[in-house]
Amino acid sequence: MNTTAEMVRVKEALAWVDAPRCVQLKAVTAKGMPVELDAEQTRKLAERLLKLAATLETLQAEPADEA
Repeated sequence: MNTTAEMVRVKEALAWVDAPRCVQLKAVTAKGMPVELDAEQTRKLAERLLKLAATLETLQAEPADEA
């Protein structure tokens, strides 16, 4: 896994870029229950996910390092 420093957290929902493949999202409580977000928290998470998507697109557009 090649995780970037880009990580977002809203309540107990976490998302990060697993470069250069995808954005990973984990949204469960410590007890394994789904995280509940109100409208404001949902908007905040959506905004931050859009930023992660932009980061991922930038990483995927970079030429691969050749060894």
